[in-house]
Amino acid sequence: MDFYQVLEGRSSIRAFLPRPVDEGLLEKILLAAGYSPSYMNTQPWEVFVVMGKKKEELCAGLSLAAQEDEPKRPDFPLPTAWPEALEKRLSAHRRNRFAALRVDTSDQKKLRAGYLRNFQLYGAPCGVFVGLDQTLTSWSMFDSGLFVHGFLMALHAEGLGGCPQAMLTIYPDIIRKHLRITDNIKMAMGISVGYPDYDSPLNSYRSQRKDINEFVRWFD
Repeated sequence: MDFYQVLEGRSSIRAFLPRPVDEGLLEKILLAAGYSPSYMNTQPWEVFVVMGKKKEELCAGLSLAAQEDEPKRPDFPLPTAWPEALEKRLSAHRRNRFAALRVDTSDQKKLRAGYLRNFQLYGAPCGVFVGLDQTLTSWSMFDSGLFVHGFLMALHAEGLGGCPQAMLTIYPDIIRKHLRITDNIKMAMGISVGYPDYDSPLNSYRSQRKDINEFVRWFD
């Protein structure tokens, strides 16, 4: 696949085929993502891959917490406010996405069901969690974002798909308990991974992108 096709063709996948992900292929993808740049070559990311019975146990624990509306306890605070331009894009994205799925935003039952699907990894056969040591700064979070981007690009290049999900880390203690992760590792991102079901309406929507003149300024 052409490099630019990979960049432009990737999208967040929210419906997956019931097809397992080969561990050898996933290792190849993770090795490639490991070439992502980082501050002073610190490579701060810690990666945890979960499949099979352990994935089902973890999803059950996360789902129960979400169903019972346990208080969110993310290691990294979720955004509570956005600059006006970003808020406008966020609102348009939410509105357009639900319109494409023909979901009435006043239908709280459907919205609730969609929210809870997060904690089932959208039916994906594999979950990947990225963590950071608690002593690290925002520079290391930036580096981990570079790793996640490289990972998502490599997934798409290999015919797989992924969905980066902030919601997967709102109960980090449950993740640490099920995966036996030490308390000094803070959970930054969860990613559902598998083969995309392109026949599902959940994968039909594509988000709009800013025009280059909106985010680039040229000087000479």
